[in-house]
Amino acid sequence: MKNTSFIGFGAVPRKRDRAKAYLYFKSQAQSLFDFREARNAEDIFRVTLLASLNNGYVEGSADTLSLCGQTVRNHLKHQEPKRILQANTDLLQEMKRYGAFSRLLTLAIDLHDEMYYGDPETQGVTGTKPKKGSYYAYKFATASVLLDGQRFTLAVEPIIKLSVLEHVRQLINQILDLGVKIRLILFDRGYFSTALINYLNTLPFGYIIQLPASIKGLKEDEDRLYTTRRHGTPKREQATFRLVTFRGRDFHGKVKLFIFATNTSLKPLRIRRLFRKRWGIETSYRMIRKFLAKTTSRRYRARLLYFYLAVVLYNLWVKLNFRQEEPLSADVLRLHLAVFLVISFLPDLEKPIDGELSLQEEL
Repeated sequence: MKNTSFIGFGAVPRKRDRAKAYLYFKSQAQSLFDFREARNAEDIFRVTLLASLNNGYVEGSADTLSLCGQTVRNHLKHQEPKRILQANTDLLQEMKRYGAFSRLLTLAIDLHDEMYYGDPETQGVTGTKPKKGSYYAYKFATASVLLDGQRFTLAVEPIIKLSVLEHVRQLINQILDLGVKIRLILFDRGYFSTALINYLNTLPFGYIIQLPASIKGLKEDEDRLYTTRRHGTPKREQATFRLVTFRGRDFHGKVKLFIFATNTSLKPLRIRRLFRKRWGIETSYRMIRKFLAKTTSRRYRARLLYFYLAVVLYNLWVKLNFRQEEPLSADVLRLHLAVFLVISFLPDLEKPIDGELSLQEEL
């Protein structure tokens, strides 16, 4: 694959120094944008980053810094979402140089909904399961890997009309193009489809898919070859896989029958333990949302830009903590860096008063 890298992330401060950590995070986030045509590029970046750190709107963050929100939005319109995705690729390659992703990896692929409450005909909006009073959302599929206890998002694929098979194939191709070696992929029940299973059966790595509990006639502790059968379905549209069942507690502590499709020879207990790792992807989504700015824009490019930015900022935080003995909390980073952005913007507070330390020196 041709190297199109243009963003250098540089070395993370290895010694736990909060000031250096905040400044590193700010400088790397700033490299994600190209505001060279703007006279006030630094101000526009501050507003954008502040909105992401505070889960706020650009307008509110601009007001905080006494700037014009419309000016910031006008410049953001010209930012290319693909540049942010390229930055995530560069970040991953940088992590590989630090020794991450060197082994065969267990990945988790899942869907992520950003609920939408406006016109359902808006570009990029698609139907989804009802949640928080809406049946519509901007949908994204992500592929993540566990790294030092945190999920690192390897690839993102926006979904409008892509089928399950199509977006999984695209995610896998993206990951393989990055030189990442896959050992196993974990899917939740929303990914159960014969087309996907038949595709995965052709690949040289394993998969585990949780099947919906609606499948009838299954008992506890089954472990056998299973072929889907549906009346009137051609044989080529059926799928054969190893089926494993066992009873256990779900993420909320409720006892239920778990049903899995797999092409591995792993023991049921091992499958159960591995699949518990997939549950952690919900935590990663909550963490990504910590860096997600709000918007009411109907422009699909704006929605893509904000979500991709949240993914990269989250991954930057993961990188900042990679192999650190004292991890830096995401909430502490967001709070302190937001304060730093605001206070350092005010001219009267940039210099020490009566010999006291400025915020920059104190942090």
